[in-house]
Amino acid sequence: MGKEELEWLTKNSKEIEKYSGKWISFNAKKGIIASGRSPREVLDIAKKKNLGSASLFKVPRKDEEELILVFVIK
Repeated sequence: MGKEELEWLTKNSKEIEKYSGKWISFNAKKGIIASGRSPREVLDIAKKKNLGSASLFKVPRKDEEELILVFVIK
């Protein structure tokens, strides 16, 4: 994940709160591409949209420790 994606996550933290406990796929230029309960579900949706590379991120629930897990989809 690059600087642009980290800045996007920080800038859009309020927007991604509604995805608490879910996985999201996003692109810093296109925003959120897909969301779901599992990484596989999100990857499948994102790939079908064929929007190029994106990052996969687990949005923590309020009761979870903040741990950033990010994968780059190409």
